Amino acid sequence: MAKRVPIIPGDLIDHQVGTDDVLIGLANAANDLFGDAGRDIRDHATGGNDRFTDLAFTDSTFYGDARGNMSGYARGGDDAGEAAPAPGAILPHVTFYGDAGGNISGHAAGGNDTFDTSSVAFAISPQITFYGDAGGNMSDRARGGDDTLSANVALSDLVFYGDTGGNMSDRAAGGNDTFTTTGLENNNHFYGDAGGSMTGRATGGNDNFTVSGLNPFNFFYGDAGGDMSDYTRGGNDTFTTSSFAADFVNTFYGDAGGNMSGHATGGSDAFTADGGRNTFFGDAGGTMSHDAQGGDDTFMGGAPAGTRGINLAYGDALVMSGNAHGGDDTLIGGDDATPQPAGTFDNTLIGDAQTISGRACGGNDKLISGTGNDDMWGDAQVILGKAQGGNDTFRFNFNSGHDKIEDFGQGVQCVAGSNWGKDHIDVTALGITDISQLSISAFDPTTHESTITLSPDNDVIVHSQVALTSHDFLFA
Repeated sequence: MAKRVPIIPGDLIDHQVGTDDVLIGLANAANDLFGDAGRDIRDHATGGNDRFTDLAFTDSTFYGDARGNMSGYARGGDDAGEAAPAPGAILPHVTFYGDAGGNISGHAAGGNDTFDTSSVAFAISPQITFYGDAGGNMSDRARGGDDTLSANVALSDLVFYGDTGGNMSDRAAGGNDTFTTTGLENNNHFYGDAGGSMTGRATGGNDNFTVSGLNPFNFFYGDAGGDMSDYTRGGNDTFTTSSFAADFVNTFYGDAGGNMSGHATGGSDAFTADGGRNTFFGDAGGTMSHDAQGGDDTFMGGAPAGTRGINLAYGDALVMSGNAHGGDDTLIGGDDATPQPAGTFDNTLIGDAQTISGRACGGNDKLISGTGNDDMWGDAQVILGKAQGGNDTFRFNFNSGHDKIEDFGQGVQCVAGSNWGKDHIDVTALGITDISQLSISAFDPTTHESTITLSPDNDVIVHSQVALTSHDFLFA
């Protein structure tokens, strides 16, 4: 029978249930507050739905349920925290553990926790760290809750772990977490699920991140800050920026900041930038190897009126090897209100990876030109061994600038580029219905290049296997 237990310095056990408590930190003091258990929560015990408010000038730590670990069939409560340092607080450190300061294992599950740091805007350079569920690791069949962090901070270092600061293993599953922040010149690090690596059959949640403000520096890891291996699966994560200046920096790893190996599978992630300098890896920041599979990711590198977006986008990973397979990605170049001279590129769009080797295979990608100048690679800048590119599409519109396609495959064997797949150039948006409406220069057999002039100051250099024909185009 469930028994309600007030805050206890030891363990919450059996079928005990924590009470729903309100905890308010002391002003001008370092606060260390826990909602239910000073040590562990185990068996079938359940944490209460607690509320925390901090008024500290210095370091403060919240534990939504347990200072230690959660195991067995333990359940975390739906806790809510608010960091509200007094105005003028200098370098306050605020740490919130949604459920456990240690590990979550067994069949334990975190609650749906909320942490609001909007009032921290009155502090000076706050340092905020949020663990949606566990500060340590998640293993066995542990499950993270659907956690939410809202922040309005300035000159801050903000770190967000959607589920765990450590590793996820076995069949652990991350929750669907939401992060929203605004402010001035913040360094934001987001880990959708695990700050470390994912192994076994661990699964990431579908996480959503929205960032606005002035000149933020954002580092986003959709699922794991480290590696993904074995049969792990990334979630379908979304990241959107909307900022007031063009010199902010975003680095996006759709699934893993490190490598993907074994049978790891990336989620279908989406990144939308409002200008700035963006580096995008649809799945892994390192190498995809063995039988790893990339997700179907989307990159959109826009720019506000009067500004310029600078983008480097890899649809899948920096390197692909073994039998890795790229996803069917969509990469959209950023805009440039003041187009650069021909040969100077705002965007480098690479459908799969910088290098593909072994028997790795690229996906069937779509590369869409923005108004800036785009350097476009459907597959990879280097293809080695028996690796094979996908069947890619390059799409152009009015005011696409001075673009270049570096690896246009036409499916011709025994000719350089025979491993590029069979690609197409999409001119449907221009209303072109026949190749006779295009101005195409003579094919140079030495450079393998020809130039398509779509309109004044709107052209594409195409590095192809052979001369272009009507079969290489998609017409309206």
